[in-house]
Amino acid sequence: MFTTSFRDTVLGTIGGFIGLIKSVTDFRAGTVTIPTYTNYDGNAKPAVTWGAAGATSPASGRQRANSGAVTFPQNGGANEDLYAWGVYSAATTGATLQMIGFLDADPPIFATIIAATEVFESLAHGLEANQRVFVLAAPGAPLPAGGIAENTAYFVGTVPTADTFTLSTTTANANPLAITGGTTIAGCILCMPYKAVTVATNATPEFAIGALVVQI
Repeated sequence: MFTTSFRDTVLGTIGGFIGLIKSVTDFRAGTVTIPTYTNYDGNAKPAVTWGAAGATSPASGRQRANSGAVTFPQNGGANEDLYAWGVYSAATTGATLQMIGFLDADPPIFATIIAATEVFESLAHGLEANQRVFVLAAPGAPLPAGGIAENTAYFVGTVPTADTFTLSTTTANANPLAITGGTTIAGCILCMPYKAVTVATNATPEFAIGALVVQI
């Protein structure tokens, strides 16, 4: 586990520019699509100022939040659905994308597979059928054997109970993912729920102070 002082050192190196993100292809590699709404310029990302590092809640890590509002150009064209924001090393198009955060406020959850089924378990997960989730491997834990891929967007399928759910590749959810591996299935996934946020015609996207939080 990283020490608090080292976490604060790392947080002190994060970039000073924010970009909006239309879609994410590869979360770890930082492969994203930038918005195309009228007046948005991915080569002129607005600057951000960061506050002092502090403890997360629960106090398991450290975080920094923006200490000033971040405003983007007004949408001079049609509505556009966006999903995420990113921290960049510079304002220009070729800048390094360092971190991605979803616009949706739903928190990420960890889930484990129930042996010999396609059902995942996570206490009080709060997910709804047809909700989108981006799946990553949980740090230090193996993915369930077969049938699910890391760095992939899925739909929540059925939600049998408040503590269980399935995943599907389609909105119909008729065929939950079949997780192979017999009765010895083991593994954990990190589910990052996300929903579209529409930038309407004539809207001016803005993040209020404290709305952007980077944690480590």
